[in-house]
Amino acid sequence: MPTPRPHIILIITDQQRYDTIAALGFPYIDTPNLNRLVREGVSFGNCFITAPSCAPSRASLFTGYYPHTTGILKNADRWTRSWVENLNDAGYYCVNVGKMHTYPYHTPLGFHERYVVENKDRFLEERFYFDEWDKALRFRGLAKQQRAFYRTRSDYRERLGAFEWELPEDAHPDNLLARISPGSSLQVGVRMDKLKRVISKQPPYSANQRT
Repeated sequence: MPTPRPHIILIITDQQRYDTIAALGFPYIDTPNLNRLVREGVSFGNCFITAPSCAPSRASLFTGYYPHTTGILKNADRWTRSWVENLNDAGYYCVNVGKMHTYPYHTPLGFHERYVVENKDRFLEERFYFDEWDKALRFRGLAKQQRAFYRTRSDYRERLGAFEWELPEDAHPDNLLARISPGSSLQVGVRMDKLKRVISKQPPYSANQRT
């Protein structure tokens, strides 16, 4: 009888520095679930990214290649391929919940389902983009907190980009992602730990075709 395939979950947080995880020696921040990952897993204390911007770095992670090989050198460079396609071909059912920063945004990338939450609050490489979070807020009649509103505040410059969440807690994108993530086990305890992505994973992408 063949050995059952494991269910594999890849969790990636966004814009999170080393000093924003309590278990790594920074108790001023509350990250209970990330702390558990540190305690029960492996923590790399000397790890470096391949690029200091979002899409090139993510494309490296999901292809196994450096940016100068993928050709993805900045956000909005076309990115449509990844090793998730290999998992798909091998019989895994692959789901993405959260931010990927592929371009175009809804590129399948090998996933059977994608619930895109890019959290865009301004015009960037194209028109204003409505993701799953925008749709959920619009359905509830809520206006997303965004820089256009922040800039009207008298303390905008002093805030240095740090603002309190003023909408209902269950409207926060982290909580939304927890609710729409497949499987009830993912909905327990994630709360404000920045769950950003749920997909299947296997060894590095081996295809000889660039992204």
